Amino acid sequence: RMLGSAAIMLAWVANGRLTCYWEYDLSSWDISAGALLVKEAGGRFTDLAGNDFDLKSRKICASNGKVHDEILRVLVEEAGVV
Repeated sequence: RMLGSAAIMLAWVANGRLTCYWEYDLSSWDISAGALLVKEAGGRFTDLAGNDFDLKSRKICASNGKVHDEILRVLVEEAGVV
């Protein structure tokens, strides 16, 4: 369930309130600032294939970095998201 905007969810990942946040279809204006927050806080921000974020990325995963690879694996192998 979505608790607010993508920007607030990404800010919560950056400050440690959330461990991970992923979304399937977002626009660059929804996530660019949040991507910067997550990266500057030491987290990881990629597309759902694990590639570095760029402005064309619409399917994203942000995390504290420690769980990132496992979240991507579960999304691909077990949830069939990608």
